[in-house]
Amino acid sequence: MSEDAYAPHRIFLIRHGETDWNRDFRYQGISDIELNETGREQARLAGIRLAGTVPANVYSSPLSRARRTAEIIMEHNRGDIGVELCGDLREVSFGKWEGLPASEVEKRYPDTLSAWRAAPFSATPEGGEPFAEVRERSKKAARLVISAGRPGSVTFVVAHGGVMRAFLASLMNIEDFSLMWRMRFDNCSISVLDIWGTRPSMLLLNDTNHIRLEEDEISRMSFSR
Repeated sequence: MSEDAYAPHRIFLIRHGETDWNRDFRYQGISDIELNETGREQARLAGIRLAGTVPANVYSSPLSRARRTAEIIMEHNRGDIGVELCGDLREVSFGKWEGLPASEVEKRYPDTLSAWRAAPFSATPEGGEPFAEVRERSKKAARLVISAGRPGSVTFVVAHGGVMRAFLASLMNIEDFSLMWRMRFDNCSISVLDIWGTRPSMLLLNDTNHIRLEEDEISRMSFSR
């Protein structure tokens, strides 16, 4: 039996790079906002960081900011795997809040915003997506990713802050989804999770060293087992 048979399925969970709406603190949701120059550079640096980690599968949200992040990362990778788009990885829909800064949402929808900030899983933005639906599709995405992996294989998942919280909660078998809002995912951050059979093990959360260090230092960083 090969050594890989005793190795975990390793999942790299990567948030998309910066957009102008991220920079301006606007709710994006399912609005298809492209990466800005900073976001493209963040993705390039993430690609350098991940260049020695060859995935067997790459899944991305279909929204362009995530898809393009995945494509740029794979431009630096030795693997020849294409990016597979997964609709269940799209961001949470914020309905009428999308395109608005938090200050404007607070003026227009103060009661809903207050309730959502207190308990996002029990309040829905006007015209937005109920959290129960986000939870169910994140579970579907988690099942897809886990079923496609094998012992010793690597999977990249590129998505958005909101759905990544629900996705990670699903992978970690966290039943109390209120805990997921205590997680933070910065633009182009990398989080790493190992799956040993059916047992998950969190290795890294919200690592952004690759966008803070010099390029020659990034190339020396490794995710080898």
